[in-house]
Amino acid sequence: MYSAVVTLDIATLFAVTVFSMGLGGVLLLFAWLQARDTPALAWWGAAFVVFTPASALFGARGIIADIWSIQAANALMLLGYGMLWTGARVFEGRRPVAPLIVAGSFIWLAACQIDAFMHSLPARVALATTLIAVYTFAFVFELWRARGDGLVSRWPIMALAALHVVMFPVRMPYLTSVPFPLAAPSFGTQSSSLLVFAPLLYSFAIVFLLMALAKERAESKQRYAASIDPLTGIPNRRGFSERAERLIARARRDQTPLTLLLFDLDQFKSINDRFGHRTGDAVLGLFTRSAVDSLRPLDLLGRIGGEEFVALLPGVTPDVAVGVAERVRSNFATMASCVGGHSVAATVSVGTASAGQSGYDFDTLYASADAALYRAKKLGRNRIEAGRPTLDPPGPTPDLMPAA
Repeated sequence: MYSAVVTLDIATLFAVTVFSMGLGGVLLLFAWLQARDTPALAWWGAAFVVFTPASALFGARGIIADIWSIQAANALMLLGYGMLWTGARVFEGRRPVAPLIVAGSFIWLAACQIDAFMHSLPARVALATTLIAVYTFAFVFELWRARGDGLVSRWPIMALAALHVVMFPVRMPYLTSVPFPLAAPSFGTQSSSLLVFAPLLYSFAIVFLLMALAKERAESKQRYAASIDPLTGIPNRRGFSERAERLIARARRDQTPLTLLLFDLDQFKSINDRFGHRTGDAVLGLFTRSAVDSLRPLDLLGRIGGEEFVALLPGVTPDVAVGVAERVRSNFATMASCVGGHSVAATVSVGTASAGQSGYDFDTLYASADAALYRAKKLGRNRIEAGRPTLDPPGPTPDLMPAA
């Protein structure tokens, strides 16, 4: 039996690491070219592009002057970390802070002007590690404080970045085991091989995860846009239905009150015919504003048709809901009396339905509120009618009667 010990060629491994960083930067920049609305990809790509010469200069230690392999290499590396952090800020909608991006590099270069510092490897390691840790934890913090958006890719990124900086103090003592200069073929100890291999794995993983994060954000925006009415900025029929089902399920589980309000703007077609669609759109916007101002933040409002709106009020009893509906009706009549210099005098009719009467089923609630709305139209419009108890099983959601 023979046993063999595989020894890695450090020079080749280091070259692969440098190449992987450059390739990662190019991939991120290419992804940005395909998604210009995500400038964070450009910052992250530029960071890895900067990491590439920084790593190459560091690997040339012993071949080139220290001013390049130590001073310039670490200054570029810190600049890359500053850009990586800035990418996280931009991704979360914050502005870059130019002085802080380059602050680490300036601190490093200033320290390098001190002879005692340059001749002390522990001092250089301590300062470089500290500055990288500051940038990395700032990067993690930017992602952490926006964690409520539901993007799951941010969690492995934060964990990997934190692990990367925590491992720096562990890896740094093994720097002396790296066989500088890295002239091929150069074989080091197992610890020096791992010291070079760790950045290779990190660069591959972090580039992949950053691209996944940007892709997840883009898909989230698309889903959001598909569920929002572009004119009023509130959920459309699809978005309202998805959220309403969750609210109804929660109310059913907790057996709490729930009321649905159905709104239909009176004679809206004649408003468009008389004053034009621009005025009609303004009237729809005014109704949305009056409804949002009159409802609570936890209430759900949606536009489900041309001039048809619906609101779901969790924890609200029928008599309280009528008061809310009256506030919406009154506010809207005041706001829409004159629109764009035209005496529009727009009004709205409202039908209500409660879970206590119709049960915790959206279709049944909708049908009951629709019947109440029809009565409000029939009795003269610009009024509120409450739904009546129903024992009918839920069926397909009917279309609202067109405004007469």
